[in-house]
Amino acid sequence: MKCTEYLWKYIDLQATNDQSWSPERTQGEMRAILGDEQIVNDITGEAMTERAAKSILGRNEKALWDAYNAGDRAGFDSLCVVQMTSDKEAGEAEG
Repeated sequence: MKCTEYLWKYIDLQATNDQSWSPERTQGEMRAILGDEQIVNDITGEAMTERAAKSILGRNEKALWDAYNAGDRAGFDSLCVVQMTSDKEAGEAEG
């Protein structure tokens, strides 16, 4: 599952449960949805950990929630991809 899809579903689970679920409960529900499927980086196709995916959410939470609440999936995906691109470039600079 692409990271953008994972994060959209993660936020959707929280939104449809009136944000009453803890992040741990939501993450557990997402693991059940994922099953054996891996989260992959939208740009590189490389496997990502849940921690790496949720890091994108954590650093862009307000903007991602705003896009989700507006029903702007393209904007949501774009925000995630910009962050993944920035992360990739930062990683290359470190290497």
